Amino acid sequence: MQYKVYPPTTLRTTVHLPASKSISNRALIINALSLSTLPLKNLSDCEDTRVIIDTFNSNSNIFDVKAAGTAMRFLTAFLAGMEGEWIIRGSKRMHERPIHPLVDALTALGAEIEYLEKEG
Repeated sequence: MQYKVYPPTTLRTTVHLPASKSISNRALIINALSLSTLPLKNLSDCEDTRVIIDTFNSNSNIFDVKAAGTAMRFLTAFLAGMEGEWIIRGSKRMHERPIHPLVDALTALGAEIEYLEKEG
């Protein structure tokens, strides 16, 4: 049996994704990078997602990511590409988690990142 499949000329649909932390955090960063004004729905209610939302809604240049490791990494990369001076802080536990591989990669790409406390 042979057959041909032709796509529609216009496809109008909505994609409903689960409220996972992984998808929510990536969707928030992509939405911000695209300068989209479209609201995101059905986002995860985890700490990482709340931290990213709070950061994007803040008028400050100092952000507390608490113990949210995904938010720390995503926001470090995101803010490295934004004009301005930013400070990202975290919980005591976050100070024990390695960030230097990401910082090294970003500085190799031209970002200027300075450790305010213990390096790495």
